Amino acid sequence: MTRVADANGVMTPVTLLKVTPQRITKILSVERDGYTGFQVGYFEKSEKNLTKPDVHRLRKNKIEENFARFREFRTPTEVGGLEIGAEMTSQLFDGIVSVDITGITKGRGFQGAVKRWGNAIGRMTHGSRHHRRPGSLGQNSSPSRVYKNKPQPGQMGTDRCTVQNLQVVRIDHEDNVIAIKGSVPGYNTNYLELRPTIK
Repeated sequence: MTRVADANGVMTPVTLLKVTPQRITKILSVERDGYTGFQVGYFEKSEKNLTKPDVHRLRKNKIEENFARFREFRTPTEVGGLEIGAEMTSQLFDGIVSVDITGITKGRGFQGAVKRWGNAIGRMTHGSRHHRRPGSLGQNSSPSRVYKNKPQPGQMGTDRCTVQNLQVVRIDHEDNVIAIKGSVPGYNTNYLELRPTIK
């Protein structure tokens, strides 16, 4: 994250997102796939580290890059102007005011109910011996069990998270960098999905 100043000198906290090399590797149609959309290949590796099916489908479509990951984006209707092998750059976001960003959140390890779910703590004095424990979990003899989805200690983080309606502040086409107002989920080298906000 960093900050940028507008014409009036007002500072805005932004996150700089790098658009890595990626290309369209497949066009999805209702006749063949049951829905419309397109597939994007990204995350380049050495060819010896790819599976043979991935190498075959890339070379069949005359794509020279060695993409190891693929992601499909569904569209309500067939999108015209898309071609297999077309490069996806920051120019796609020209004219877009806000975006929805999806990513995997940072892993926090095993955490208690207080940190993970915001449970209240017990009194810290007079020998209560109940400080940051989760407290009682179930009911009496009926139903004699703990309800599902009860907030309890466990693994925190590494969840798929979407932050909606983030403002696009600036776009640098030369370096393929997009400045988004505010923070986004994940760590520094994490991969994110950007979609235009539908209002």
